[in-house]
Amino acid sequence: MSTGSIRVSLIKKVIDLTENLIFERRIRKFYRNEFSGKRIDTVIDVGANKGQSIDFFLNLNPAASIYALEPNPTLFQLLGRKYANHSNVKLFNLGVSDQSGEKLFFENVFDYTSSFEKLNEDSVYLKKKARILGVKPEEIITKQYPVNVTSLDDFITKEVKESSVDILKIDTEGHEFYCLNGLFNRGSRFPISYIQIENHNDDMYQNRIAYADIKSVLEKNNYFEEAVIPHGFSDLDEVVYKFRNH
Repeated sequence: MSTGSIRVSLIKKVIDLTENLIFERRIRKFYRNEFSGKRIDTVIDVGANKGQSIDFFLNLNPAASIYALEPNPTLFQLLGRKYANHSNVKLFNLGVSDQSGEKLFFENVFDYTSSFEKLNEDSVYLKKKARILGVKPEEIITKQYPVNVTSLDDFITKEVKESSVDILKIDTEGHEFYCLNGLFNRGSRFPISYIQIENHNDDMYQNRIAYADIKSVLEKNNYFEEAVIPHGFSDLDEVVYKFRNH
């Protein structure tokens, strides 16, 4: 393993530890309060990565039905091995966008932040991140390749066998706005109680969509902001929306 790979691996371990100690405690407390006396039965996990959210929701209910989507083929294979004995975890080697088809995926040296979005080369945040990772800004992207993508409306119609979904988690590194458009683009009213999205407060991506625009899409579809839960690192929040009639 190269010096750079070791550095990235150590940073991941520090972030994972921080997330476990700080962020997961915060969001676990939130969901336990929201689902007091009830179970989280069905979850859609968009951007499953290495299964961090899958593990989190299985910890809350080991029998929960989880539909997890991950476009990175290497991570998808890892997930397949990790959850081979979990029949309630259904894995899909797919990305999510505003419509189904094919889209160029940018794999990042720090795989937590791989995305469909191009990097903003003028970003101060990007340059700072590159220094921390020990690479040049132009070395952040290690690969780019086309992957199959689905809209959430199509995915739910074809694959989700439940009558409703408790939680839809979307972590797509700057592509969340398009994922939501793909959920609501045909006026979908599939029952989803909570929508959890990751919100970046930086300028790392070229085509950055303002949080106000994301909020507007959700509010137009009868969701309201229920909680903002900071991560344990970076200028990053999880924002949880609740369906107004739930």
